[in-house]
Amino acid sequence: MVKDPSSSADTGFESAITDWLNQTLGGLLSDTIVYPIIVIIGLIIIVCLIYLFCRFLIFRPIAKSRFTSKRVSLNQLLKSKVLGSTASILAIIVISIILDVLPGLTKEFHDLTHRVIDALLIFAIARMIVRICRFADDYYSSLPSVNRDKAFQGYITVGSFIIYGVAVILVLAALLGKSPTYFLTGLGAMSAVLLIVFRDTLLSMFANVIVTTGDLVRVGDWIAVNDTDANGYVIDVSLNVVKVQNWDHTITSLPTYILIQNSFTNWRGMFDSGGRRIKRSIMLDQRSIRTLTEEDLDPIEKIPLMDKALALEKQAVVSNPECFGGLLITNSGLFRQYCLTYILQHPKIHHEGMTLLVRQLQPTENGLPIELYCFTTDTQWALYEGIQATIFDHLLSLLPVFGLRVFQAESDFAEPDPISRKVNLEPGSLVSLGSAQPKSGSDSDPQMSLEQPKPA
Repeated sequence: MVKDPSSSADTGFESAITDWLNQTLGGLLSDTIVYPIIVIIGLIIIVCLIYLFCRFLIFRPIAKSRFTSKRVSLNQLLKSKVLGSTASILAIIVISIILDVLPGLTKEFHDLTHRVIDALLIFAIARMIVRICRFADDYYSSLPSVNRDKAFQGYITVGSFIIYGVAVILVLAALLGKSPTYFLTGLGAMSAVLLIVFRDTLLSMFANVIVTTGDLVRVGDWIAVNDTDANGYVIDVSLNVVKVQNWDHTITSLPTYILIQNSFTNWRGMFDSGGRRIKRSIMLDQRSIRTLTEEDLDPIEKIPLMDKALALEKQAVVSNPECFGGLLITNSGLFRQYCLTYILQHPKIHHEGMTLLVRQLQPTENGLPIELYCFTTDTQWALYEGIQATIFDHLLSLLPVFGLRVFQAESDFAEPDPISRKVNLEPGSLVSLGSAQPKSGSDSDPQMSLEQPKPA
């Protein structure tokens, strides 16, 4: 019988390893307890050394090379930890090969160690697949044509859940020496129980796919969810929970599927458009509405912008049939045209591309609403409120000029003397807190100023 040259080479290599171990360990090679422990410790040390060598001395320099950096973002590659997973897989494969050439091991120890190594290899491969998917998502999301963070996060989350689930079954099969179908049969029998226990998780998992792939919510969006206390900025969108930091700095945690089941408002479109809507009315007292005469128009024509408002009002009523005896200009109509002229020249209001109008709404028992509908150029909350308040302060202050009054519910309070509301601003009458000097030494002590009980 002719010997296989390769088998003779393997036999020579194994004999060389056996001689080296005999010289190093001496009689411990035949010890059935100490020798396996030494092998396990040695394999762990070899795994760590190979992992560190591959990751920091081979893969990292390649990732930092000029060739790689031109094609793939270095930060994305390092943050994804794909290089670490690759180093782990190589280290596990190397110790599996080393275990096959070590002499003096029992068949039971050899089989058990191989099962553990196979389980580690399965877990490392599953983790590497997930990290590659996340790296691909980061790279795709950073493209100028996409420009959206974590575009496929929902798909990757569901895929990770499936990959790790399959990996757990394969790891158990490898450790116990069973077929994976053995565990799948038991899993099918428990599926009803698992659906009940993990109902919210499964609902949130698929809702996360809809939310992220449909770009319904991003981190940093201002959302308001109906029937909940959530009204603020989104700080986290995870598999199960969406966290919203409210305006009072409290944090509301919502199941992800709530965003699919309930309606919610996302204010991202308002910020992206660059305009924030003003929709507010001034309630005019209908008893103060009347037509204006020439004597009424002469003094108010000198007000800035009033000539443009008067021209708009004349143009609006010139074709009306009731104007047979001349132009009948009302103070409410002229005020409405003045409001339109005022916001048309306001520098903080969008004049093109967004709706801008001043309209009269249905009269109610609370007066005649004159509504301003326009958009500010600043979307920040404080600036928006300041612009809106300044506009309405100006318009409300001019109502008496048109002979109009704001409707306000009557109060039973009768002010006896309106002059009593006037504040005395003379320097001598204004006293700062703590500046008053005591009149006598006996009043200098605040404790002495209190009335003391007299002794009996």
